[in-house]
This record gives sequence, structure tokens and C-alpha cells, in this order.
Amino acid sequence: MPDTTAPDPVPRLDPAAVRLFDLALARGRIDRSRRGLEAPDLDREQFERACEVLLRLRLLRPVPQLPDQLVPMSPELAAAGVTAPLEEGIARAAEQVRAIREEFGALMPRYRSARHGTARRDPVELLTDPVVAAAVFAEEAGHCREELFTVAPGGLPQGGPADTTGTGLAALARGARLRTLCRAAPATPGPRREQINRLIAAGAHYRALPELPEPATVIDRSTAFLTRREPDGSASTVLLRDHGAVAYLCQALDLLWATATPCRAQHRTAARDPAGSGVHRAVVRMLAEGAKDEVIARRLGVSLRTCRRHIADILESLQADSRFQAGVLAERTGLTTGGPPA
Repeated sequence: MPDTTAPDPVPRLDPAAVRLFDLALARGRIDRSRRGLEAPDLDREQFERACEVLLRLRLLRPVPQLPDQLVPMSPELAAAGVTAPLEEGIARAAEQVRAIREEFGALMPRYRSARHGTARRDPVELLTDPVVAAAVFAEEAGHCREELFTVAPGGLPQGGPADTTGTGLAALARGARLRTLCRAAPATPGPRREQINRLIAAGAHYRALPELPEPATVIDRSTAFLTRREPDGSASTVLLRDHGAVAYLCQALDLLWATATPCRAQHRTAARDPAGSGVHRAVVRMLAEGAKDEVIARRLGVSLRTCRRHIADILESLQADSRFQAGVLAERTGLTTGGPPA
């Protein structure tokens, strides 16, 4: 493995060093032996430290055969000399990263072989390393033959094990069905919309709901990858193989699918109802439950500012003075039970 020895840290310019460099420029040189006479506003320790910093940064250099006589140098040339070792260190680090990836990649066949032999007996497995989670998902998804069912709030999985459009296209090419539950596929053109269009054109089905659980993917209704949120906000992946648990999860997702709106139909009605009465009903239900703004925003997959704008719109449309009053009025008008919007 390449040498990991780091170069000596580069000192930073401080006010004393800058002051001494200015004096060197004004006088043409600094006589280090004169100390206080050369820089009366610097004490002995400050003067010596400033000399050392400027010498290490190559902004001062001693005159040949007169080591106490220090002359100023071009900052541009000095910077080139100081950064050269750092750039070499970066190149060595990049080479080390490449070598580590190759060495670890060579272990993947052993890992896959061991997983096929033993890991499949584990009904639940926690994958805390995102790189390992992505590798395991790629392996499992590569065997998908029947269905790839994904809960992806943004329309495409991001940051999880299913972070690729190619996985879905490959599954469709093998004859598998691909279903995705999202909050709303983007109506405006863009890379994400184009990726979704590619999947739909290949045979994928998309449906939208205003509220969704955490991202998840079920492969062939036998293996599931679930997102686990930690108290500190970080996320890990739970690999679930227990037959009963996966079957229960599939049943729950099928129920959500049955109540969701096909994305294309949703785009046709978006111009008439840009705020989305379904979103408003979801907000009202969570307000009635006493959920805080931060919780509502996270469950809707929107920013806190957007969430509060929805709440303000609801209060205004219901002519309510408080969140509690809005909940009461929404109950009367049927918003909390899926009735007509106010």
C-alpha cells in the first residue's frame, strides 16, 4: 500500500509575519541579528516567530554567506514552492484511494460467496455502511425477476441502496414489473423528470401520495431494503428477509398503491390545483394529530418554509385564527376524512 506520510503542516501568515514582510519590502532586507531595532513594535518572541514563518513560506531567504540578512521574495514564486509538496501529497492520496478500492474490490467475490452460503439464513440484517448497502442491493436487485416495488418520495431513490435508474431498467428488461410510490413526480422538465420518463416508457408504473413512509424497496416480494433513521438524523439500511414480515410490508404497500394517484393524471390536474387538496388534507390531518411543523415538513418531504406556507394557506382558506380552530373547522368540512376541500 502506498506511503501515507503527510507533509509538514504549512504555517499560516499572522499579523506579525505580515508586518515583518512589509518592513523587508520597504528596507530591501531584514537584519535578523538586530531584532528590536529592525521591528521595534514586535517583541523578541514575535520577531523570531515571524522570521521563521516567512522563511518556511519562502517569502524571505537568507543572503548567501550572510545568514542573518533576509531579503524578500516574490509571493507568487513562494506560493509555487510551498504548494508543490502539497500537490504531490494530494496525488499520493488519490493513488492510495485507488489502491484501496482495488484491494477491497478484490474481496467482493469472497463476500458474495459467503453471503450466499450463510447470510441468507439471517431474517434481519442491519447495514450501517452505505457502500456495503449499495453493493448488497445491487447483488439482490440483479436477481430480480418478478417485481421491484420502491417507495421513493422524490420519484427516484436518492442516497439509499437503490441509487440508480439502471437498476430499474435492467429489471424491466428481464420482464419484472416496476412500481414506484412517490410524493409527486416533477412536472417541469429536468434530469429527474427525464429519468422517470425513461422508466415509464420502458414499462414502469408511478403513483403519488402526499404522505409516504421512509424510502424502501421490495424485491420479488421476498427481500426488502428499509431505511432506518437514527436519533442523530443519520440513516442506515435494514435488510429484511423474514417471510411473514416481508409479506406484511407488501400488503401495506399494496394498500397505499390502491389509494395513490397515477402520476400522469396528477400532472394533468396540477395546473387547476397547484397547491394540491390532497396535500392540504394531509397537513390538516397531521395538525389535528398535534404534529409539529418540522414533523409535518419531513413527512411531506418539503422544506419547513413550504410546510408553513401550506399551513398559512389552510388557516386563511378556513378563516381560522389558530391551528386548533383550523382542525375543528376542517373536521366539519370533511377535510380530515377525505371529504370535499374547503
